[in-house]
Amino acid sequence: MNAPAHGKFRDPSLIDFGFDSAGRARRLELLGGVLVDRPLLQPDLPRCLTARWNDAAVIFHAGTGPGRSGEWTFTAPLPDPWRVAVPFTTTTLSLEVRPAPSGQIGVFLEQADQWEWLARETPASSNMLSLFAHSGATTLAMAAAGARVVHVDASRQAIALARRNAEASGLAAAPIRWVCEDARTFVTRELRRGGRYDGVVLDPPSWGHGPKGQAFAIDRDLLPLVTDLADLTAATAPGGPAGPILLTCHSNRWRHQRLRDTLTEVFPSGRIESGPLTCTDAAGRKLELGDFARRCPR
Repeated sequence: MNAPAHGKFRDPSLIDFGFDSAGRARRLELLGGVLVDRPLLQPDLPRCLTARWNDAAVIFHAGTGPGRSGEWTFTAPLPDPWRVAVPFTTTTLSLEVRPAPSGQIGVFLEQADQWEWLARETPASSNMLSLFAHSGATTLAMAAAGARVVHVDASRQAIALARRNAEASGLAAAPIRWVCEDARTFVTRELRRGGRYDGVVLDPPSWGHGPKGQAFAIDRDLLPLVTDLADLTAATAPGGPAGPILLTCHSNRWRHQRLRDTLTEVFPSGRIESGPLTCTDAAGRKLELGDFARRCPR
């Protein structure tokens, strides 16, 4: 049996999205030559490229009860290693696709425009902080621009994945410090030690736990954390941070207008932009998968 041809689609990309015959919202993505079919929380829209879904080689099935993990099925052999190449103007990142029981894959295509922005706007030789840094694409975008980056995440598995991505992207020797720590604990300690950064990126979860069980809830903890980050970046340059400030999240209660207001309250000077995190499918439809706000460097 011949493998399906996907050459007419950009790789990686969102191919299609919409509800299936059972009324469940799903997305179809092309990642490293493999079509992946996995759930969406929304939208209630029909699919555009119905026939392409039959070619999916990787399919996620959500758990049926509270707290139940889902499972993946594979209908064809996968590349080994399974990676996607994400090109920017000045570099290309190589990111490992790693299906997890949550339905996540370790690659967040809706963030690609933010990665490009960071690669363009991060000053060379700047000191940047990457919090809730996951599989490391934001860290690597800044490192590729010539920054020194501290990468902080509460998951040792995520940090191991990020380090593999750094090596595959030709950035194994880049000045990146890898820290497995609760974000708030790390920032508090840096303030106490007099640490200073030119800019910061953070992608907080709606809720989560640090490596020692420290609870994080975005409604309670985001504003105090961002306030501390303003102190951590305040002394790097007259008038405010010299590097970019990027805040993204995937929480329905924190849309981009609220994220922008949060940054405006804490960083009263400088130009702040905001909007949805989006992917565009093969039919030209935009799918919103989160929100961002960012303070542009001077």
